[in-house]
Amino acid sequence: MMLFWENLKMALVSLMNAKLRSLLTMLGIIIGVAAVVSILAIGAGVKKAVQDQITGVVNANAVAVASGKINVGKTSGGQGAASSLGASTLTPADIAALAKVKHVTAVAPISLVSGIMAHGAITANGALLLATTPDFSKTQTLKFTGGRFLESADSGKKVVVLGGQAKQDLFGDASAIGQTVTIRGLPFTVIGSIKASDSGASSLTGSSFDNAAYLPFETAKTFAGGTTPQILRLIAQADAADNVTAVAADAKKALLKSHGGQDDFTVLTQKDILSTVDTVLNLLTTFIVAIASISLLVGGIGIMNIMLVSVTERTREIGLRKAIGASSFTVLSQFLIEAVVLSIIGGALGILVAVALATVAGKLAHITPVFTPNAIMLAVGVSAAVGIIFGIMPAIKAARKRPIQALKAE
Repeated sequence: MMLFWENLKMALVSLMNAKLRSLLTMLGIIIGVAAVVSILAIGAGVKKAVQDQITGVVNANAVAVASGKINVGKTSGGQGAASSLGASTLTPADIAALAKVKHVTAVAPISLVSGIMAHGAITANGALLLATTPDFSKTQTLKFTGGRFLESADSGKKVVVLGGQAKQDLFGDASAIGQTVTIRGLPFTVIGSIKASDSGASSLTGSSFDNAAYLPFETAKTFAGGTTPQILRLIAQADAADNVTAVAADAKKALLKSHGGQDDFTVLTQKDILSTVDTVLNLLTTFIVAIASISLLVGGIGIMNIMLVSVTERTREIGLRKAIGASSFTVLSQFLIEAVVLSIIGGALGILVAVALATVAGKLAHITPVFTPNAIMLAVGVSAAVGIIFGIMPAIKAARKRPIQALKAE
């Protein structure tokens, strides 16, 4: 232990005697650690933001049914060919089948209506026109800036509820309640406007519906030649969070029976969506971190280079230490500790830089970076490992020097 502290003291003295060279040597480690830690922090922040959006918007008790097969928890695979071309496999009979499932308290279909919504000369070209039923509000956490959602009495009527972005595009900051918008030339009365970013659906129902307009499901028949519009999603509401798994399993059995045994649909829960999001974000973060880690390799090579130079410059010092009784292990540990100290100090500075970078990036992107203990421990551990791996060769070279030859060196 005494030997360790003595070598640590000598390492710090040696680094302080060459401050500029030490700082330049640490630069690669600083950049590498800063890049890795800041990316991990921003990645964790993005993941938390997405998870909060999903859990905050979609009711935890909701179970969704999508047309076609979706590979949950994977980054590729998509869905069935028919579904990808827009041909839904869901039918009104599926609504009745889900409604009979034990612990299901509400079932809402979602259909897409083609057309452009306008208010006078102003159009909302990007608005999604969705047809659904009053039960949809029971499966979502909706906050209103005015008015209400669809009710049973609205069935067949020309009324509409606007999502936050759709309302802003058509009416700006003015109230939209009671105003008239046109859809494919037909007048619709606005009965509700949903707070921006809380307008529902997220991945469970297919996409973010902040830019949506909700019409009564029966009214959508007007745009489908009097027939039932194609159903893109079904959302079922379980009576309790503990029953969601059972509802999902029973829903699949009921729909298989409704579809004559054809497994041409996918049952999704909030947990499934979070799993998919985690898989995608983790893969992306890992890829970026792998690229950023290259700078750690460059930093390690820099440390090895400067330590080899240091061994050459301090040949007489090594010879003198060995001449007065220092063992090869003592000399080896001295230079190895010096390399590790150099690397760890660089890692610590890199963490400080990472905090600054992630904080600035987070403010610009409106994301709160998350610095986990695991990320900090990883940075410190990697820094120490780089020092050991790239410092061992110079340390061995120093330990192998013979005292007489070292003392004779100029």
